[in-house]
Amino acid sequence: MPYCLNPSCQKPSNPESASFCMNCGKNLRLKGLYEAIALIGQGGMGRTFQAHDLGRFGKPCAIKQFLPQVQDPELMKKAITLFESEAAQLKALGSHPQIPELIAYFEEDGCLYLVQELIEGENLYIDLQRNGIFSKAQIYELLVDILPVLQFIHDRQVIHRDIKPDNIIRRSLKSLELDQKEKISNYQSPITNSSGINFVLVDFGAAKAFTTNTANRTGTLIGSVEYIAPEQARGKAVPQSDLYSLGVTCIYLLTGISPFDLYDDKSDRWTWREKIQASISNHLAGILNRLLERAIANRYSSAMEVLHDLQSVTTSSFINSNSLEVSYIKQINIPQIKKLIEALNLGQWQESDRLTNAIILELANKNRIAELTSNDISQISCDIWIAIDQAWIQASNNRFGWSIQQQIWKSLSGRLIYEENNYWEFAKVYEKFAARVGWRKPRWLNLAFSPKIWRKYENLSFDISAPKGHLPSLFFWEGFNLVDIVLYRLEICRQSQGNS
Repeated sequence: MPYCLNPSCQKPSNPESASFCMNCGKNLRLKGLYEAIALIGQGGMGRTFQAHDLGRFGKPCAIKQFLPQVQDPELMKKAITLFESEAAQLKALGSHPQIPELIAYFEEDGCLYLVQELIEGENLYIDLQRNGIFSKAQIYELLVDILPVLQFIHDRQVIHRDIKPDNIIRRSLKSLELDQKEKISNYQSPITNSSGINFVLVDFGAAKAFTTNTANRTGTLIGSVEYIAPEQARGKAVPQSDLYSLGVTCIYLLTGISPFDLYDDKSDRWTWREKIQASISNHLAGILNRLLERAIANRYSSAMEVLHDLQSVTTSSFINSNSLEVSYIKQINIPQIKKLIEALNLGQWQESDRLTNAIILELANKNRIAELTSNDISQISCDIWIAIDQAWIQASNNRFGWSIQQQIWKSLSGRLIYEENNYWEFAKVYEKFAARVGWRKPRWLNLAFSPKIWRKYENLSFDISAPKGHLPSLFFWEGFNLVDIVLYRLEICRQSQGNS
């Protein structure tokens, strides 16, 4: 239903067919193209509406209406400058899949409007309030997803200056429109060589262009006080100021405690690790502490450097580590996993495979493997994924397990993120993968040129002599679409917990 943008209108909701407000008579379509349908946020600078872009077949968009609650002419001038700056920065940054795309910017009836891509999802502040503090894996996932965006904007001489939970939105891959998926697939991070898009960086109203000549000049204090770096508080923001704010964002999400209460002025140090409820790896803690260094020289020099540090834990070092057994298996107090470990230790491979699938289905509250979604996979604790994977690896002496399957998948040039538009690439890799792990067999004897056919589940080899990676069978047939989803989830979990 069309929503009137007149700030004084007492009855802004209108019937579906209305072109003019039934209450105040205002035209309901900005520039004849953009029609608001619901108020989704408001603050001291204005209001934000969910809307339709009628010029693009009714595609969803967001309208930001400039309504600063200030009377002082100088403050009004600065507010207008910030609003115009957001439009300029969004235009300059182009079409990065994790930055809202600018659609239009104009003045109408004495108000300034900015129309941009609608980012559907919750910001991390709301996520925290609704779902509780973040786990180590969630923080790792956030960093891996958002650091390439910061590198992208810094490479284009832009500092965001307002990194905080409210300005990072979690967006599910499955909720994206087709054209968004194309935009994502066309962009490949120069850092990660992937296209993760779980998190989107919004609100570039405080963003500022910088050069080597201007970066250290004193300017206006901009940003949210709890999250800004010391040099930014003095009006001297630099790219590393965004890294500092990202570090503060992470420790807030890990503790749920205001950043003001995570710093001890008497001892002049951060105390966040003493107040965290769950254990955290020294590897991740060290990265966060370096992000939080008050001296710029002691901080990471770039987002790329942080990401390289995050990715220093490798798959092979995880698989070869025997120290993980106690920390990841024995702490899992779930009867089915204990049964799984017993079955694995007894070499009962088919029963172990059945239990593995049953555990995943029970945790996801689904009846069949084919019903599992990426959201189901992401909601299952990292401790569960790693405990099951490690149990398979240890019982089979590095022959079976998801990490073993991941090594094979990568050796075939398989990626950890696929989109709808490159499904056929995924399908080709999956066929090679299935043949490599023994899920497909030659139709005629073992002749190399013989076409391959799929085995039935009951004909899989539930024996230690089966091909490497043959088990577990979660990805077999019904679960073929889970390969990249589960392996990506495992990668996130492994990196966040591998050095605990």
